[in-house]
Amino acid sequence: MSQKSRLYRTIEILKELNAGKKLCVTNLATAYEVSDRTIRRDFELIKEIFGDFVSKEGECYQAYQKVLLEEVLNATDLMTLANIVNLFGITQKESLISDKTEALIKQSMSVYDFKSRPFESMKNIDIIKKLEHAIKFNKEIKVIYQTERSNTKRTFHPYKILFLNENFYLVGENISKNCFEFLRISMIVELIFTKRTFHEHLDIKEFIKKLQTPWAAFGNNDIIVKLRVDVKIRRFFLFKKYLPSQEIIQTFENGDIQVNYTVTNLRELDELVIKWLPKIQIISPKGLEKMIKKKLRLKLKGFN
Repeated sequence: MSQKSRLYRTIEILKELNAGKKLCVTNLATAYEVSDRTIRRDFELIKEIFGDFVSKEGECYQAYQKVLLEEVLNATDLMTLANIVNLFGITQKESLISDKTEALIKQSMSVYDFKSRPFESMKNIDIIKKLEHAIKFNKEIKVIYQTERSNTKRTFHPYKILFLNENFYLVGENISKNCFEFLRISMIVELIFTKRTFHEHLDIKEFIKKLQTPWAAFGNNDIIVKLRVDVKIRRFFLFKKYLPSQEIIQTFENGDIQVNYTVTNLRELDELVIKWLPKIQIISPKGLEKMIKKKLRLKLKGFN
């Protein structure tokens, strides 16, 4: 393992202690490529910050109670936590977070104010709790899903709850149709356990790790999208990644830049390109250009 910063190393040790593992100084020193003395100082720091929650036997340590890691939350974590609290309308009585975390959020709001909130409002805490249980223990579920036209039923293997495009999604395998599927959680009206469990597929787990948008297509080959971004707007792409796969490839003589994205479905990028027209050009694939032209024609047709 390559040498890590002290903060990174300390957080990793805390996570291992929270998991109930017995940690020995020499083993940790070897793993992190530091001295035994450095690891002992790490444990002293942990004790100083979090109190005496670890028992020591020789050169080995083991936690006899768990600690909370709120102290290492960053601004993004705080925004997510604050959004979850607002989203579910969690009351003091039914709070899903600790008092320390809630206090940290309130304290941070004196500095931060996040205007971007999830669009949807979900009040059915019972369904959320059932989903958490089903995901944790790989339990098969039956779902009644409400669409604009009708309610549909499906047997589902739930893998994760994802926050994408300001909405919460349940993602997993629709057994009824034998396909990967995104379900808006706010549109799930009923959830029933089938009393069966399932084994997770590694290819689905890997796909979920790389998910960027709700339009990602499981089983599709990766598509490299190459865009030329005008010098007048390039700063926005230099300062922000619009998708995790975004890469700045080159700078042209006039100051324009080439930006590449790796997607599984061209729909993952059409809105981004439309937003920055005409200061953005599609180098490849041409199929994206055709798709956007068709979409714009349909939008403009609505004005007639």
